[in-house]
Parts: sequence; structure tokens; C-alpha cells
Amino acid sequence: MIFKFDATGIGSVPFKDPKSACRLIFDNFATIPFWPQLPKRSFLENMYAQFSEHVPGIVIDENNKSIHLDTTGVAETIEEVYQNYLDGNVEFFRISEKFAPGFYEFLEALGKAPASVKYVKGHITGPISYALSVTDANKKAVIYDRELFEIVTKTLAMKARWQIRKLKKLFPSVIIFVDEPYLVSIGSSFVNINREEAFGRLDEVIAAIKSEGALAGIHCCGNTDWPLLLSRDIDILNFDSYNFAKEFSLYAPDIKRFLEKGATIAWGIVPSSEEIDKASAKTLAKRLEAAMQMLYDKGIAKDISSIITSSCGVGTLEEAQARKVLETARELSAILQK
Repeated sequence: MIFKFDATGIGSVPFKDPKSACRLIFDNFATIPFWPQLPKRSFLENMYAQFSEHVPGIVIDENNKSIHLDTTGVAETIEEVYQNYLDGNVEFFRISEKFAPGFYEFLEALGKAPASVKYVKGHITGPISYALSVTDANKKAVIYDRELFEIVTKTLAMKARWQIRKLKKLFPSVIIFVDEPYLVSIGSSFVNINREEAFGRLDEVIAAIKSEGALAGIHCCGNTDWPLLLSRDIDILNFDSYNFAKEFSLYAPDIKRFLEKGATIAWGIVPSSEEIDKASAKTLAKRLEAAMQMLYDKGIAKDISSIITSSCGVGTLEEAQARKVLETARELSAILQK
């Protein structure tokens, strides 16, 4: 599939009503609508809490807005999760409506989706970011416990598969982004992990997505090891091109190989910060053209399959700012398609 500057969103929005959030999404993203995460509605929609059901030993404290693993006495729970994983029991890993009302409202709206829709987009928190953010009771990140890291990965992979199956019942073409904001930490002196094992876990989630016939993307909103990401078996790479276009362009040979296999770049060119207050679709079009020119100057063909997104989710913004981000993405898409 060649994308010609179709627009979509990352996931989180600051609204609390699922119905109005979905209406706004369908109004602005006619070809690739996405289901909304609503973290201001409930802590259960925090990007880590939202996908934590069935993770063995998980403790979610809504009042204190915290999440951790209680590793005492979870052997039986781990065994149950493994068995359902081995049995391919995707329904066991379902995301309940309490944790994702935006997903269920999106399914309702999808039944009446306009003919313009080409793909529908979902998302899952990536295993590396999840395992770096969620700790045990001793504040030790899950990523440092090999067994827990593995079971978390398998849970996330199955939740992605469940999500795809629910979406495909209503629409055949699905994209799932694996959200990995903490990839910026890989290779730093603060995170001492086995890179090969960590990226192997990420590959496991990507493979699960592709096994269900969906397109797999990675979203990373910071500067990271781009060659490592570009070498993954993904269909779409989404990055913060508003802030890191120059850094990304340094890896032109890797980008060229990535694009030559038929992959797509999702340009996070619409700022998901207060910068949106002074941005416009016209100024962002010029900014993106400059970013793409850096690749053309290094020998990359001009027929890049491209998607337009915000630089990150907009769940932390004020509602008016978030609306402007969504509307600007739509306007920018229209300008570029002309």
C-alpha cells in the first residue's frame, strides 16, 4: 500500500467523552481513523495501565495514579497466562470496556464509517517501554526480570491480536502502531539492558500483529538508534519529524533500504505541544518539505510512501490545543495531497 500523505493520530486525546472523541476523529481523519485513548477520563487509560489486564501480579492504584507488579505468589497466574497464550486463546487477553471505552465506541462508529476510510488504526504499548516503566514492589523495572519481561511481552502481543480481530470484523484493513517512547533510553548509561533480547521482544509483538494480517508500525517520539528500528520487520516507522528530522536524515542508507522494501514513513510533523499555538498547516508543509529534501539530497527517491501524524499523542494538551492538532493534521494532509 502506498500512502500519499494520509493523516492519522497517535492515540491519546484529552477528551473525556468517548462518543464526541470518536466523532472528532472521524471528522478529521477520513482515510485512517484511530481509536482514542482517554487518559484524562481515567488513570486506567494511562498507556501502561490500559494494557495491564491479565499481566500477572499487576497492581493498579487509581487514586494514587500508580502501577506496579506484586511478584509474590504469582506462579499460578503466570502459568494460566502461558497456557492461554499457548492455546491461542486470544479472548482471554481482551481489553475490557472499563479500560478502553474509546475502543468500544470506535467499533460502534466504525459500523457507520464513511466510504473514504482506507485503514483503521489501533495501538499497543511496546514491551520495551512497558517493561522499563512498570516496576516491581522494590522499584526494579520489569525489564530486568527475564521471566516477567517475557510474560509481559506475550500479554501485549495477544492484546494486539485480540484488537486486530475485533477491528477486522468490521473493517478488513488494519494498522497497529507499537508505541515505544522509551526507545530513546536504549544505549544510554542509565539503562543497562541486553539490546538483542529487548529488541527480540519488540520483534515478537510485531510478528504477532503481522500474523493477524495487519500492518505493523512503530511510534517513537524521541531521537533513538534509527538503524535498529529501520531494520525491524515493520511496515511503517512513525517518528517526531517536527524535532528530529535532521538527526533522522543522517541514516539515509538505512532509510533507503527501509523504503525499498515497500515501507512507509509516518511523519510526526504536527507538534503535540504548545508549539501548536503558533503553527499552521502552511508553515508545517514547508517544514516537512525541508525535512524530505534532506533525504532527496542524499539520493532517496521522491516517491516516499508517507503518512502525516502529530509528533506524539495529545492527551496532555488542553482540549482546544488538541483540536487544533487534529484539524491541522487534516489541513496539512490536504495541502500535501494537492
